[in-house]
Amino acid sequence: MRMSSTVDAVEHIIKKADALVRRFKTRSPVEIARDLNIIVKYGEFTELKGLYSYMYRNRFIVLNSRLEEIEQTITCAHELGHDQLHRHLARLGLMKDFQIYNATGTHEYEANLFAAQLLIAGDDFLDCAGRGYTYAQIASQLNVHEELAVLKAVILQRQGHKFNIPYVPKSTYLGGKGSLPHPGIIK
Repeated sequence: MRMSSTVDAVEHIIKKADALVRRFKTRSPVEIARDLNIIVKYGEFTELKGLYSYMYRNRFIVLNSRLEEIEQTITCAHELGHDQLHRHLARLGLMKDFQIYNATGTHEYEANLFAAQLLIAGDDFLDCAGRGYTYAQIASQLNVHEELAVLKAVILQRQGHKFNIPYVPKSTYLGGKGSLPHPGIIK
């Protein structure tokens, strides 16, 4: 489905991710992918984090086996986002991800939003935010990266919650946080 506006796109992404969590009763992207008959494989790559492919009615997610478990989970959720949102594009060739948070295109940003919605329960995020945790603390508590926590705040803010969003995630995927404009305290 091609989205006509940003608001419609974000709402569509939220509904897609939430439907999978309800249907499979898990937030594990590997379990969800396998339950959707997506073949999940692992390979050793020097720079590639993961890829999504759709060929001959077969869907594949390939993850870099050198990544830490949290990184593999986030990458798998991102690639699952491509499956759910951009399968029509994958028919044109592999969707390779060397960087995740340096979202230079709409499709990469949408896959990142999908991953944030899939992996982070809103109530868990709001509980941490209510305790005054920074984005880094929320990410640590919920086993995700800080950039994903910020993206979840973006989603929740669109739903009426108020947050101090310090930056748009643009750091290279898994390559460090870089410098942030300010510490990211949620208000």
